[in-house]
Amino acid sequence: MESGKHSRMAEGSAYLRAVHMVIDGEPKILQDPLAATLLGPGFEERLSADRERLATAPLVKSRSLICMRSRFAEDELAVAIGRGVRQYVLLGAGLDTSPYRPGHPAGQIDTFEIDHPDTQRWKLERLHRAGVAIGDRLHHVAVDFEKDSLAGRLAASGFDREQPAFFSWLGVSYYLNREAVLDVFRFVGSLPAGSQIVFDFVMDDTELNRTEREAMKGITAMVQRFGEPWLSRFGPQELQRTLRELGFSRTEHFSHALASHRYFEGRTDGLYLDFTTQMMSAIV
Repeated sequence: MESGKHSRMAEGSAYLRAVHMVIDGEPKILQDPLAATLLGPGFEERLSADRERLATAPLVKSRSLICMRSRFAEDELAVAIGRGVRQYVLLGAGLDTSPYRPGHPAGQIDTFEIDHPDTQRWKLERLHRAGVAIGDRLHHVAVDFEKDSLAGRLAASGFDREQPAFFSWLGVSYYLNREAVLDVFRFVGSLPAGSQIVFDFVMDDTELNRTEREAMKGITAMVQRFGEPWLSRFGPQELQRTLRELGFSRTEHFSHALASHRYFEGRTDGLYLDFTTQMMSAIV
């Protein structure tokens, strides 16, 4: 990401969530009526011009992933709140709208939006222009994951390290170096029992077949052109071992097969998941 500019990937993710609300069938995988609002008045014109491109396989798969990962994280958040968790941390929040949607579970608890200073500044401007209210229990915390102390920045914003928390970390881990990723795991793993992190990760080449590896080359070249290269990739078994070593008692690999069964079975709108990016949940 270029210094002084917001994340292009964060904007692109919000665009595809907004597109899902308009062009894909029912039931929606993710109900996000605010995504288009934050994108601003040019959304409808952009969508109209983009219709043909949005029907291509790469964008269908990207839209499916982006909606699924948010839905899974929000479903897991609701379960965590049910067991008593009262702190919600969005790591790399981008244009995530969950804390601003009326009736969303995030409105019941303290929410901390963590993002790179440039992207967070951009989001706050978008919220202001759209007239979206920011609740008293919502905290915006600027963090550069590769330079700043996540623990220190959270503590300064009112985060209670003595209470369990739920962390949603979507579309971020693969843009960081491995040690920065492990630092986040160490921090969450040091929190009280019941704390949880849900995140997506890009599968290592050793987990892919030849066709998938060839497709991965095209994807990595594309994100490189956007100036946001992928730096960390993992295999699920390796990740689960690492998470257990860092303090997590339970891990769940929410695999391609599980996600497809839960959210895409029986759909007639052509949405489907690619194998290359998958989900993990870990509870302390």
